[in-house]
Amino acid sequence: MARFAPFAALLLAGCSLAPPHVRPALPVSPEYPSEGHPETGERRAAAIGWQQFFVDPRLQTLIGMALENNRDLRVAVARIDEARGLYRIQDAERLPELDAGASANRSRTPARLLGAGGSGGVTGNRFDVAVEVTSFELDFWGRVRNLSEAARSSYLSTVAGERAFRLSLIRDVAVNYLTARELAERIALAEATLTSRREGLRIAKLRLDAGVTSALDFRQAETLLTQAETELAALHLARSRTRNFSYVLIGRPVPEDLPDPLPMARQGIMRDIGPGLPSELLVNRPDIVAAEEQLRIGRSRPSGRLGRAFLELRAFDPPADLRLGADQRQSHRGRGAREYRGERL
Repeated sequence: MARFAPFAALLLAGCSLAPPHVRPALPVSPEYPSEGHPETGERRAAAIGWQQFFVDPRLQTLIGMALENNRDLRVAVARIDEARGLYRIQDAERLPELDAGASANRSRTPARLLGAGGSGGVTGNRFDVAVEVTSFELDFWGRVRNLSEAARSSYLSTVAGERAFRLSLIRDVAVNYLTARELAERIALAEATLTSRREGLRIAKLRLDAGVTSALDFRQAETLLTQAETELAALHLARSRTRNFSYVLIGRPVPEDLPDPLPMARQGIMRDIGPGLPSELLVNRPDIVAAEEQLRIGRSRPSGRLGRAFLELRAFDPPADLRLGADQRQSHRGRGAREYRGERL
């Protein structure tokens, strides 16, 4: 019996055809170089929420509306639910499938059919309850386990992708809003410049009519006025584009009853943020986390398919057959029969 102990332990524990996941060494230095070390801060970027990073009440409202109404973000969240459901379905294959049923039957036999006299009869009740394992694969080669791990990695990759898109959406809303605030201040400056150019053209016209200056000075004043008008028109066009982009990001028209915005000089964006180590920056990025989970998927799925080339052991109710490459079948009847099945690649 001792000589079969290792073989029995192997059968009980099973084996896996998937190679172990080993995180590759990061191609970055574990610390910043001494000559270019950034300034240290007390706060970690990964621990700061966008509500603390952006203090403008109007910007906070716009970001909240974008996180609630953006259509692409809704699709990303729906994909998380889909991946979670697929993972649960795949992971359920590691458990046996049970089939339970119950029935009741009541019958009455007249007494004359039983050879007894009288008008009475015999009433009989029958109750049946059945619980059986309809299908269960003994995962000796880790095929089902590897496919379950691949589904789990796909789910985690989807979660990381949604987080990456959420951060990207917050960034786009903030950049678009700050660009709009910059354009508003530049438009105010351009309008003041346009008013000044018009007054300069009026004075140049009076001086030209009085013969104090030549027509060249008057034409220069006209050119400056045209440049100011062109710049103001370009700024209005850029502001229209940022407004239209806001509609796309937020997923709805921007309402009018928003909080008053803060000027650019009072945005109060945090500056004392700790840089962190380069390796930590890579690990905290959700797109890199998603890429690592995709690497796990690439290692688990092929091994799960390779497991089909080996003998699979299933236990379930009849009929069952034995099939090892050739067309050899052996029927089994009765509960608790086993099916041994192997398939070639």
